Amino acid sequence: MRLVILSAFALGLFATDAARAEALKPERKVEATSDFAGKKPRKAAKDISGIACRPPAGGDYRCLVINDENKAAQFATLKQGGIVPGPSLPLIKDSAPAGASGRQPTIGCPQQGDFEDFDGEGVAFADRHFYVVGSHGCSRRSGEYRPSSFLLARIAAGNGEAGTPELSWRVADLLGAAGEVAPFVGKALDETSNGLNIEGLAVVGDRLWLGLRAPALGGRAFLVGGSVAELFKPGSEPGTGKPQLLAFAAGAQRGVRDLAPLADGRLLVLVGPAQEQDVPYAIMLLDPADPAGASELGQLPRRKDGKAEALAVLAQERGELRVLVGYDSVKNGGFEEYRLKLP
Repeated sequence: MRLVILSAFALGLFATDAARAEALKPERKVEATSDFAGKKPRKAAKDISGIACRPPAGGDYRCLVINDENKAAQFATLKQGGIVPGPSLPLIKDSAPAGASGRQPTIGCPQQGDFEDFDGEGVAFADRHFYVVGSHGCSRRSGEYRPSSFLLARIAAGNGEAGTPELSWRVADLLGAAGEVAPFVGKALDETSNGLNIEGLAVVGDRLWLGLRAPALGGRAFLVGGSVAELFKPGSEPGTGKPQLLAFAAGAQRGVRDLAPLADGRLLVLVGPAQEQDVPYAIMLLDPADPAGASELGQLPRRKDGKAEALAVLAQERGELRVLVGYDSVKNGGFEEYRLKLP
């Protein structure tokens, strides 16, 4: 297991750099042409929590959007004129899946709950597959263990048609072996307990990266890495792959809110409040091979009406990136496009 510890001196340097970080301004708002499906029938989604897009075909991007209150994900097409919601894709049914890889974990949350929503918090696309990960944390309001939020889904989408989701329980095995953050699994999601929950997901080759909103410890946020092949290996035995734990200086009280990979294996990290603190959201650049060199590319404008929770890279051009940011607590995600300069 690999763990990088950052000194107080390094954290101080990060704070100085963050103070000089560019204040980002959206290049355009990306309006939805119709409503994304909310939890209730005929109600628009107001809790978009993740998006990932395939490379464009014919100028349009085919994307998968997750709404953390549903059992399904939803396809969308990103066009120059806006984002077009498409068909929903059920990820789970009303009870625990019989064919999922691994075993349903036993989690010691304050309360025991039922099999309910997927609570999807991160979406990724790699090698002709979409991936969706549940929060893997106790429910924020009631503190319940809901097994439905402790699943990872993989959806084949290589030829334009979506396959039946493959499901795995083994992310919980990975988290339970992830060194410094493992004791926070199953703890309440508040500032006192700092319970672990996932909000970011990226896949690079066989490496799946989980971005943790919490715990956030001493100005550090965390990623947990594991093998895609190990997570989806057939059979009911628990996962045996060793996790890779990365710590990086994110700033006081900030955790990971989403991840997006670049072509060279580096990651964009959307950071924000680890709980409900009043700290700014920002986009950072992180090289998993050198987490101590993480840098902040810019802070997002404050929005009273929303929390930045979705990030996707659209293009990389001459040292610049075009990215899409979406917001929880805003109708249909309130998507915006930004342009970032790479160092």
